[in-house]
Amino acid sequence: MPFSDLSSAVPAPRAVPGPDAAPWSAPPEPAGPVTLSAEAAARALGLRQSEVETAVGLGLLATTRGTGRPGERPKVPADEIRRLHGSLDGPDGLRAQVATTGARDGAALLGITEERFAKLARLGLLVPVRCRLNRYHCVVWRYLAEELRTVRRHQVVPLTGQLPAPLRRLLATGDDARPRSWRRRVLSQRLDRAGTAWERAAAVAALLPRPHPAALLTPDELRHLEAVRPRALFARARSRTAERVLEPLTRALPGPETERYAGQFAGLVDEARATAHPAQHAVRRPPRPARLCGRPAGSVRRPTPNRPPQPPGPGSTGPARKDGRSRARQNPAGQDRSSRSSA
Repeated sequence: MPFSDLSSAVPAPRAVPGPDAAPWSAPPEPAGPVTLSAEAAARALGLRQSEVETAVGLGLLATTRGTGRPGERPKVPADEIRRLHGSLDGPDGLRAQVATTGARDGAALLGITEERFAKLARLGLLVPVRCRLNRYHCVVWRYLAEELRTVRRHQVVPLTGQLPAPLRRLLATGDDARPRSWRRRVLSQRLDRAGTAWERAAAVAALLPRPHPAALLTPDELRHLEAVRPRALFARARSRTAERVLEPLTRALPGPETERYAGQFAGLVDEARATAHPAQHAVRRPPRPARLCGRPAGSVRRPTPNRPPQPPGPGSTGPARKDGRSRARQNPAGQDRSSRSSA
């Protein structure tokens, strides 16, 4: 009996890929932007602009290095957004780290009265991290909530009892250290993010009266200093009143404060001239062993959380500003340079 042909009933064997065959992979997803504007980063993280600014200042959020083009603003790498979304706490953890408080809630965190809080702030023992104007054009200082909790845990400032006699005498003079301590903190943050001596010099120059850098630099150096100066993350339109009140807060007071920053600026200019010419746009050098180290060109400023600045000792003050033609009228304290100021 002849056998019937069953080949059509047997399924054909599947082709087995050989050893040289490449494994199957999904098609690549379309590439997104490498960097985001600060506004886009704030939306991606669900944070307010002030929270993003505080995170960058504290070294908790990296930004890209600028090229010195006019109007250029720092950007946030997309990898930073993915890193934060993939972290254990996500953007909520970052929001908790940059949470700020005013005088009333800050006093409650420390378990003291608002009056005591204001005294400690005016003495420079509590350092603000931000300032803004309220609807009454009064300067409102903001403090890191986490720092205040640390102050309460470690009792690093006299929260209760009578203040020491030197501090009482300093308060009696009407001096207000809040603007100076805030400027010192901002400068420390900018120096931590700077990668070259020219960038560090520009950070210090931002605190000096405008004519001062021009008196020490050549036209080429001055143009380069302007190109690498610290730039705001966000473009905000300020009213003339806000500009009149807030702009003086960013400048050192005449006297010891200006002299100290002028000496620091001169030293950094000498260092910059010895290491990189402005025409070379401050070519990056090998990392310095000090805390303020350089970074390769085009690199990202990695988050490097910095300690809050130590409060100055009693008596480290400067005289009140006397040139008030373009300044807001001083209050009796003589240092706030605004019509009113809140701790």
